[in-house]
Amino acid sequence: MLKMLLNAPVIYQSFQEVGGFFGARVKAIAEFLAIEPGISVLDIGCGPGYILNYISDKVHYVGYDIDQSYIDHANSKFGARGSFYCKMFDATSANQLYPVDIVMMNGVIHHISDAELAGTLANVRSVLRPGGTLFSLDGCYRTGQSAFRKWMLDNDRGHFVRDQAGYRAILGSVFEDVELHVREGYSRIPYTFVIGLSRKAH
Repeated sequence: MLKMLLNAPVIYQSFQEVGGFFGARVKAIAEFLAIEPGISVLDIGCGPGYILNYISDKVHYVGYDIDQSYIDHANSKFGARGSFYCKMFDATSANQLYPVDIVMMNGVIHHISDAELAGTLANVRSVLRPGGTLFSLDGCYRTGQSAFRKWMLDNDRGHFVRDQAGYRAILGSVFEDVELHVREGYSRIPYTFVIGLSRKAH
């Protein structure tokens, strides 16, 4: 029932904001990512597009998501700020885009198996400019985390939540420079996040 409700863009966004999970994205971006006017951003798994409320309107923004209702909502509310596409981000998509400075995957990687993710990350790397960054935010298992935080991860809609070593291995298989940070104070509901900064070499 909850999964069905979350398919509605406004309900999904409200759930994300009440639990503090959307706020976690905003906090992580503020702490680790400099999105300056004039740069280009590709947002894979953009949802209904509300991150644009926290990004300069001088940024060149493109969002991808596989949920048509989210993309319809994003186009309706933020269509003047960016371009939105309801499609998988694959090799064809990457070849159709100009090189970008930043790719964001907020709450996406833990929904994808290692086998599928390797191809997705290769496509991400191909669309990044030299020196560009993949910014990712996901749930993360860690030794000593509270039973509630572990329960939240065990019951996440994503079936591929990893520990820090797991994220480093898959990201490092594609990117030359991978930096990971674990945070537990980002959301109202207790949750363990890992922020990934995966950089393409110059």
